[in-house]
Amino acid sequence: MKKYILRFTGNGAKPAADVARIRKSQGVTIVDEAPRMLLVQCPKTRAKQLVEALDNWVMSEERTIELPNPRPKVRSKRAA
Repeated sequence: MKKYILRFTGNGAKPAADVARIRKSQGVTIVDEAPRMLLVQCPKTRAKQLVEALDNWVMSEERTIELPNPRPKVRSKRAA
């Protein structure tokens, strides 16, 4: 199952009632929480249903990027 970021776009912190509704939703697991966002694991259709039912919430799919190696290899000089 994929993970989705649910972000509250209204004023202030995310409403506790909305978080409780998301938490009680069948098939939805809250993986992480921030003051204005939730990372949830659930089917895409379920995440869309939640966002459509709640005011001031938007959804995006979690994406990961590969970071470059912080320790690049030093090239050795070849003998001429």
